[in-house]
Amino acid sequence: MLKNRKLLVSVFNAQEAREAILGGGRIIDSEDPRSALGNISPRHIMAISDAVLDYMRGLDVQLSTNIGEDQLLFRRSENGMAVEKSPYEIAGKAAQAAIGVACAMGTRVHAVNLVKVGVDGMMVEQLAQVLSEVVQTLHRTELFCHTQVMSVLFVQDLDAWNQRKSNPAVRRTLVGLREFSSSSPGDPDAFDLLEPDQNYTVGTLRNANGSIMFNDPTEVSLGALIKKNVLSVGADSSFVRLTELFPHSRYFPDIAADTRKTSLAVIKAMVDATADAGADAIMLDTSILSKVANICLVDTNCEGLIDLNRYDNSQGVAYQGILGLDEIRFFVDYCHYRGVIANVAGSITSYQAQQLWALIPHLDQVSTRGSASAVSRDPYGASSMGEDTRQLRVIKRTLVRGLAPPEHGGVLNIPLEWKTKPEAMEDVRRVRELISAQRAVLDLPALQVFFVDRFGETTSIARDKKISGKE
Repeated sequence: MLKNRKLLVSVFNAQEAREAILGGGRIIDSEDPRSALGNISPRHIMAISDAVLDYMRGLDVQLSTNIGEDQLLFRRSENGMAVEKSPYEIAGKAAQAAIGVACAMGTRVHAVNLVKVGVDGMMVEQLAQVLSEVVQTLHRTELFCHTQVMSVLFVQDLDAWNQRKSNPAVRRTLVGLREFSSSSPGDPDAFDLLEPDQNYTVGTLRNANGSIMFNDPTEVSLGALIKKNVLSVGADSSFVRLTELFPHSRYFPDIAADTRKTSLAVIKAMVDATADAGADAIMLDTSILSKVANICLVDTNCEGLIDLNRYDNSQGVAYQGILGLDEIRFFVDYCHYRGVIANVAGSITSYQAQQLWALIPHLDQVSTRGSASAVSRDPYGASSMGEDTRQLRVIKRTLVRGLAPPEHGGVLNIPLEWKTKPEAMEDVRRVRELISAQRAVLDLPALQVFFVDRFGETTSIARDKKISGKE
C-alpha cells in the first residue's frame, strides 16, 4: 500500500479545512483565493490550524502556507520607474515572511509543516539565494527547525497564452484580479477598459471589502477608474494590457534561449536549483494567467493518458495542457534522484489526478483548490447562492475526494454536463478501465465514479450503461 502520497488542498477558513480533511486532503494549505498570489493573513492561518487540530482525529495531517508567488522588491526612481532592490534585501524579506507564517501555523498539528516560496520570474542565482536564505533561517530556529521549504515554479506554453490572452472572457477575469497595467492605444496587446461591448470592469472589480465596484456601465469612466485607484493618477487613457508570463528564455538563458514551452531541461534546472538551495520539495504549478486561460499543467492529449481535457470547456476554450505523462514522470524521477519531494499543481482535475495516481504510483503530492471548490448554496433558501468565481467558490469534501489518492478515498468525478455527450462518456469509460486496471495491479481500492454538479453534489454512475459498458 502506498501510504505517503498526499493531496494538498488550499483552503481559506476553518470550514474549508474541515471539508478538505473529510475529503481526503492530508496537507491543508492556507491560501486566500481573493488574491492572485494567494497571500493570506496570519490570523486566518491560525484559525485554519485550530480547525485542523480539532478535526484531524489521529490522521497524519500537515499544514502549509505560502509567502506569495513574487518575492521581488522594488523602489521607485525619480522618474517613477520601478527599480529592483538589493538581492540581500529580497532574500531577507522572504526569510522574514517565512518565519512569520511558520509561527502562525505553529507546531501543534504537525512539527513538519510546509512553507511554500514562489520564485517564478527570478534569475537562477537569485532564486537559489532566496530559497537558501529561507531554508537556513527556518532550520536555525528552535521551534521551526523541522519545517519543510517548497519552491513553487511555473510551467508555461507561451504560444497557447498568446492565442488566448485576447479572449474577452479571459480579459474580464484577469481585470477582476488586477492582472493588468496601463498602456497606450497603439500597443498591439492593449485593450480599452471602457469598451462598451465587453464591460471589462462591470461586475469584476471589487473594493477592499469585497463589494462590486461597478454594477452598471454608466458608472464607469476614466475619472471613476482613477478615483477608485484602478488606474494611476495622471493616466490619460483607459487602455491597459494584461500582465505577461515570465519567459523561461529570460530566466534560464543558458538552456532555454528559444524555449516557448517548458522542456525537460528547464524542469531539470528548476529541480537542481531547489535541491542545491537545500529545500525539501518543489511544486510545478501554472501562473494565474495560464489558469484563467484554461492552460493547465497536465496534457492529456499524449501517449499513455486518455484525453478528457478536450471536453472541459469554459471561457469558450477547452483545457490545454503543457506537460505530458512522460514529462511529469521525468519530473518525479528527477526529484527523487535529487532527494526532493515532487508536487504537481496547475488546475489539476479529477480525471487528471486519478490517472496520475494510477500511472505514476511514486508521485508524492498533488495540489488543488479550483477543482475542489464549488458554488456555495444556502440550504435554507435555494435561490441564495454564491458567485461562480475563483474568489468566491468554496471547498467541498465531495470534490476533494475526486483528487485524493486511492488510499485516502480518491474517486473519479465527472462533470454532470458530460452526461449528454456520447463521445465524452465513451472516453470516460476508457479512463475508468485504465484506472481500475492499474489500481488492481497496485492492490488499491476499487474505483468509484460520480457525476458532479456546480454545487459539488454527486450522483453515483457506477451502474450507468455508458460507463460500465454493459447493455
